[in-house]
Amino acid sequence: MGALFNIIVYSIENLILGVLLTVVGVAFMFFIIRSWYSNRAFTFVSYAVGVVLFFFLSFQAILLGGAVTICSYADNVEMAVNGWVQGMPESMMLGADDSQQILESIQNEWPLVGYFIGEADFTGHTPLDIASAMAEELRSYMNRFIWRRVGWSALFVLVAAFVVIKTMEKTGRFRRTAAMQGGRTGSGHRGKARSRYYDDF
Repeated sequence: MGALFNIIVYSIENLILGVLLTVVGVAFMFFIIRSWYSNRAFTFVSYAVGVVLFFFLSFQAILLGGAVTICSYADNVEMAVNGWVQGMPESMMLGADDSQQILESIQNEWPLVGYFIGEADFTGHTPLDIASAMAEELRSYMNRFIWRRVGWSALFVLVAAFVVIKTMEKTGRFRRTAAMQGGRTGSGHRGKARSRYYDDF
Protein backbone atom coordinates (compact mmCIF):
# COMPACT_ATOMS: atom_id res chain seq x y z
CA MET A 1 0.00 0.00 0.00
CA GLY A 2 2.89 2.36 0.70
CA ALA A 3 4.23 1.94 -2.83
CA LEU A 4 0.81 2.63 -4.34
CA PHE A 5 0.44 5.74 -2.18
CA ASN A 6 3.80 7.06 -3.35
CA ILE A 7 2.94 6.34 -6.97
CA ILE A 8 -0.29 8.31 -6.47
CA VAL A 9 1.62 11.24 -4.93
CA TYR A 10 4.23 11.41 -7.69
CA SER A 11 1.75 10.94 -10.57
CA ILE A 12 -1.35 12.70 -9.25
CA GLU A 13 -2.10 14.55 -12.49
CA ASN A 14 -1.96 11.43 -14.66
CA LEU A 15 -3.85 9.52 -11.96
CA ILE A 16 -6.76 11.97 -12.02
CA LEU A 17 -6.98 11.59 -15.77
CA GLY A 18 -6.84 7.81 -15.44
CA VAL A 19 -9.67 7.71 -12.88
CA LEU A 20 -11.81 9.97 -15.05
CA LEU A 21 -11.21 7.68 -18.02
CA THR A 22 -12.09 4.71 -15.79
CA VAL A 23 -15.43 6.28 -14.84
CA VAL A 24 -16.19 7.08 -18.48
CA GLY A 25 -15.15 3.58 -19.56
CA VAL A 26 -17.36 1.78 -17.02
CA ALA A 27 -20.32 4.04 -17.83
CA PHE A 28 -19.78 3.50 -21.57
CA MET A 29 -19.70 -0.27 -21.06
CA PHE A 30 -23.09 -0.17 -19.32
CA PHE A 31 -24.44 2.12 -22.05
CA ILE A 32 -23.34 -0.25 -24.82
CA ILE A 33 -24.77 -3.29 -23.02
CA ARG A 34 -28.07 -1.49 -22.41
CA SER A 35 -28.25 -0.55 -26.10
CA TRP A 36 -27.68 -4.14 -27.21
CA TYR A 37 -30.02 -5.71 -24.67
CA SER A 38 -32.85 -3.20 -24.51
CA ASN A 39 -35.32 -5.88 -23.38
CA ARG A 40 -33.30 -6.61 -20.26
CA ALA A 41 -32.73 -4.73 -17.02
CA PHE A 42 -29.64 -4.47 -14.81
CA THR A 43 -29.78 -6.17 -11.43
CA PHE A 44 -28.03 -5.44 -8.15
CA VAL A 45 -25.37 -7.96 -9.10
CA SER A 46 -24.84 -6.15 -12.42
CA TYR A 47 -24.13 -2.87 -10.64
CA ALA A 48 -21.94 -4.66 -8.07
CA VAL A 49 -19.84 -6.01 -10.94
CA GLY A 50 -19.52 -2.45 -12.22
CA VAL A 51 -18.22 -1.28 -8.85
CA VAL A 52 -15.68 -4.11 -8.69
CA LEU A 53 -14.61 -3.32 -12.26
CA PHE A 54 -14.12 0.32 -11.30
CA PHE A 55 -11.70 -0.61 -8.50
CA PHE A 56 -9.77 -3.03 -10.72
CA LEU A 57 -9.46 -0.42 -13.47
CA SER A 58 -8.52 2.26 -10.93
CA PHE A 59 -5.63 0.08 -9.74
CA GLN A 60 -4.47 -0.29 -13.33
CA ALA A 61 -4.89 3.47 -13.80
CA ILE A 62 -2.59 4.12 -10.82
CA LEU A 63 0.13 1.95 -12.30
CA LEU A 64 -0.40 3.34 -15.78
CA GLY A 65 -0.25 6.91 -14.47
CA GLY A 66 3.05 6.16 -12.74
CA ALA A 67 4.46 4.63 -15.92
CA VAL A 68 3.44 7.64 -18.01
CA THR A 69 5.07 9.94 -15.45
CA ILE A 70 8.33 7.96 -15.61
CA CYS A 71 8.30 8.16 -19.42
CA SER A 72 8.20 11.93 -19.05
CA TYR A 73 11.42 11.71 -17.01
CA ALA A 74 13.44 10.07 -19.81
CA ASP A 75 14.99 13.23 -21.26
CA ASN A 76 15.91 14.52 -17.80
CA VAL A 77 17.40 11.14 -16.90
CA GLU A 78 19.59 11.23 -20.01
CA MET A 79 20.87 14.71 -19.12
CA ALA A 80 21.54 13.69 -15.51
CA VAL A 81 23.45 10.52 -16.44
CA ASN A 82 25.58 12.47 -18.91
CA GLY A 83 26.51 14.78 -16.04
CA TRP A 84 27.34 11.91 -13.66
CA VAL A 85 29.69 10.14 -16.09
CA GLN A 86 31.29 13.29 -17.44
CA GLY A 87 34.56 12.78 -15.57
CA MET A 88 35.03 9.15 -16.67
CA PRO A 89 37.38 8.19 -19.53
CA GLU A 90 35.41 8.06 -22.79
CA SER A 91 36.80 4.64 -23.72
CA MET A 92 36.01 3.07 -20.34
CA MET A 93 33.77 -0.02 -20.57
CA LEU A 94 31.09 0.07 -17.91
CA GLY A 95 30.06 -3.08 -16.06
CA ALA A 96 26.94 -4.32 -14.25
CA ASP A 97 28.01 -2.69 -10.99
CA ASP A 98 28.49 0.67 -12.70
CA SER A 99 25.06 0.39 -14.29
CA GLN A 100 23.48 -0.43 -10.93
CA GLN A 101 25.15 2.54 -9.27
CA ILE A 102 23.82 4.85 -11.98
CA LEU A 103 20.34 3.36 -11.56
CA GLU A 104 20.50 3.97 -7.81
CA SER A 105 21.41 7.60 -8.50
CA ILE A 106 18.40 7.82 -10.82
CA GLN A 107 16.18 6.32 -8.12
CA ASN A 108 17.44 8.84 -5.59
CA GLU A 109 16.70 11.70 -7.99
CA TRP A 110 13.35 10.30 -9.16
CA PRO A 111 12.05 7.95 -6.40
CA LEU A 112 9.12 6.80 -8.53
CA VAL A 113 11.53 4.92 -10.83
CA GLY A 114 12.48 2.63 -7.95
CA TYR A 115 8.93 1.26 -7.72
CA PHE A 116 9.09 0.00 -11.30
CA ILE A 117 12.76 -0.74 -12.03
CA GLY A 118 15.02 -2.47 -9.53
CA GLU A 119 18.02 -3.62 -11.57
CA ALA A 120 20.04 -2.46 -14.55
CA ASP A 121 22.81 -4.09 -16.54
CA PHE A 122 24.37 -2.03 -19.33
CA THR A 123 27.64 -3.93 -19.52
CA GLY A 124 29.75 -2.92 -22.52
CA HIS A 125 28.51 0.64 -22.80
CA THR A 126 30.84 3.60 -22.43
CA PRO A 127 30.30 7.01 -20.81
CA LEU A 128 29.60 8.35 -24.30
CA ASP A 129 26.47 6.28 -24.90
CA ILE A 130 25.35 5.03 -21.46
CA ALA A 131 22.99 7.96 -20.92
CA SER A 132 21.14 7.58 -24.23
CA ALA A 133 21.02 3.79 -23.81
CA MET A 134 19.52 4.01 -20.33
CA ALA A 135 16.98 6.66 -21.36
CA GLU A 136 15.91 4.63 -24.40
CA GLU A 137 15.60 1.45 -22.33
CA LEU A 138 13.59 3.36 -19.75
CA ARG A 139 11.13 4.51 -22.43
CA SER A 140 10.94 1.04 -23.98
CA TYR A 141 10.42 -0.74 -20.65
CA MET A 142 7.72 1.67 -19.49
CA ASN A 143 5.94 1.54 -22.85
CA ARG A 144 5.75 -2.24 -22.58
CA PHE A 145 4.49 -1.84 -19.03
CA ILE A 146 1.81 0.60 -20.21
CA TRP A 147 0.59 -1.78 -22.91
CA ARG A 148 0.37 -4.59 -20.37
CA ARG A 149 -1.82 -2.37 -18.20
CA VAL A 150 -4.00 -1.62 -21.20
CA GLY A 151 -4.26 -5.33 -22.00
CA TRP A 152 -5.25 -6.25 -18.44
CA SER A 153 -7.81 -3.43 -18.39
CA ALA A 154 -9.35 -4.67 -21.65
CA LEU A 155 -9.53 -8.22 -20.23
CA PHE A 156 -11.24 -6.97 -17.06
CA VAL A 157 -13.78 -5.06 -19.15
CA LEU A 158 -14.57 -8.10 -21.30
CA VAL A 159 -15.02 -10.38 -18.29
CA ALA A 160 -17.14 -7.78 -16.47
CA ALA A 161 -19.31 -7.22 -19.55
CA PHE A 162 -19.90 -10.98 -19.85
CA VAL A 163 -20.90 -11.25 -16.19
CA VAL A 164 -23.15 -8.18 -16.37
CA ILE A 165 -24.98 -9.58 -19.40
CA LYS A 166 -25.46 -12.92 -17.66
CA THR A 167 -26.89 -11.25 -14.55
CA MET A 168 -29.41 -9.06 -16.39
CA GLU A 169 -33.13 -9.87 -16.15
CA LYS A 170 -35.65 -9.90 -18.96
CA THR A 171 -38.25 -7.20 -18.49
CA GLY A 172 -41.07 -8.94 -20.44
CA ARG A 173 -42.16 -5.55 -21.78
CA PHE A 174 -42.04 -6.62 -25.39
CA ARG A 175 -43.92 -9.84 -24.73
CA ARG A 176 -46.78 -7.93 -23.07
CA THR A 177 -46.85 -5.36 -25.87
CA ALA A 178 -46.94 -8.07 -28.53
CA ALA A 179 -49.78 -9.84 -26.72
CA MET A 180 -51.80 -6.62 -26.50
CA GLN A 181 -51.25 -5.89 -30.18
CA GLY A 182 -52.24 -9.42 -31.09
CA GLY A 183 -55.46 -9.10 -29.07
CA ARG A 184 -56.40 -5.83 -30.74
CA THR A 185 -55.67 -7.25 -34.18
CA GLY A 186 -57.78 -10.33 -33.53
CA SER A 187 -60.81 -8.36 -32.36
CA GLY A 188 -60.56 -6.09 -35.39
CA HIS A 189 -60.76 -9.08 -37.71
CA ARG A 190 -63.77 -10.51 -35.90
CA GLY A 191 -65.64 -7.18 -36.14
CA LYS A 192 -65.12 -6.96 -39.87
CA ALA A 193 -66.22 -10.55 -40.41
CA ARG A 194 -69.46 -9.97 -38.47
CA SER A 195 -70.12 -6.81 -40.48
CA ARG A 196 -69.77 -8.66 -43.78
CA TYR A 197 -71.96 -11.45 -42.44
CA TYR A 198 -74.90 -9.16 -41.58
CA ASP A 199 -74.59 -7.27 -44.85
CA ASP A 200 -74.82 -10.52 -46.79
CA PHE A 201 -77.81 -11.61 -44.78
